Amino acid sequence: MKLPYFSNARTVRNAMDRARMNSAIRTFDRFAMNGENGGMVSIEQLKAIGAADFQVLLDDITAADAGNKIFS
Repeated sequence: MKLPYFSNARTVRNAMDRARMNSAIRTFDRFAMNGENGGMVSIEQLKAIGAADFQVLLDDITAADAGNKIFS
């Protein structure tokens, strides 16, 4: 109990990790799979985490919550 908010920090870290993974998947699909820009990606595009990457997390939470109705 010395670190009461440790669990919350871990949750935020996990959410950021998932958003980063979603960004990597989106970037790979866009440039490697679809061949956009000849497959060339800029550093800014590699580092970008957008709202859509977090929306995937929200959609997963909403779908998981459908049976429990924790969030309204």
